[in-house]
Amino acid sequence: MPTKRIIVIHGRATKPSGSKKEELVLKSLLHGLGRVNPAAANQVKNGKVKFDFIYYGDISNREMVKASKKARRDLKGTNDAQYEFSPCELPESYDDDLERLFARELFTEKAYAQFLREERDMRVLDEVAAVASGIARIFGLNDELVAKTTPDMGAYLLTRKVGSEVRQRLQASLKAALLAGDDICLIGHSMGTIVCYDVLWKFSQMSEYRDVQEVGTRVSLWLTLGCPLGEPGVVNNLYDSNERSDGKYPRGIIQDWVNIAAQDDFVAHDKKLADDFKPMTKYMGRLTDQRIYNFWAGSSGSNPHKFYGYLDHPDVAKRVAAWIG
Repeated sequence: MPTKRIIVIHGRATKPSGSKKEELVLKSLLHGLGRVNPAAANQVKNGKVKFDFIYYGDISNREMVKASKKARRDLKGTNDAQYEFSPCELPESYDDDLERLFARELFTEKAYAQFLREERDMRVLDEVAAVASGIARIFGLNDELVAKTTPDMGAYLLTRKVGSEVRQRLQASLKAALLAGDDICLIGHSMGTIVCYDVLWKFSQMSEYRDVQEVGTRVSLWLTLGCPLGEPGVVNNLYDSNERSDGKYPRGIIQDWVNIAAQDDFVAHDKKLADDFKPMTKYMGRLTDQRIYNFWAGSSGSNPHKFYGYLDHPDVAKRVAAWIG
């Protein structure tokens, strides 16, 4: 039997240290699994299902600091030695909010409406994203909007050096797992889904990764959470954006792609990717879209894009538990 391995890569914006981010992500994943399938959670806890966490928060923090005075004020913590003690968020930034999330029992539309009455409602961000995306589509302002509104994602998409630096973090772990013949569940959030797409394309299309292609193993589940791959400013800058039709899309490396987007998620504004990536389904299994409600609330109010809120959701956990088996 092949080793089952979960590989998780986080999203954009400022981050705590690598070790703290991994702790929070794993804690959220395990709590979500515990909600629906304690046996599956235990398999991750005891190492029967391997867990790899891909961190590039030091790069995101660096790019955010370059562009934002607020980021410079917020990054008061110190990263791990592995990341040269670079500035990061304080380690306790999310602990209390995470415990509030874990105490939640209902995830229905009615519960979400009540949640928004209790917390500062930030759904206006989704409306802003809709307007910005529409303007970009009409007037071709995609690159400018991406670079100004999301400096770290803009640096990834528009700067070869930064893009390569981020991709390498995922490439090393994913390549080793593929060459080992592992059964892989790849989980990406936000900008992390873009990194996944680009790396999967490289592995399946570029001749320097012939060793990966010859093994013939695949990612049996690619789970994208809060995914911006349907946005024009992203699509136009993906690794295969300038390829002819015969060179587009990752091929023969993904079995099933499940895309889960939360109501009001201002990053995953296009919540249905099955239509955008319909041609890609010729080279993989199924592509499924699903809508949920994300109940994360922090100091700034509700945040339907937050990674921890996705990972703790029963519907996300059910997908991972089903893959664990």
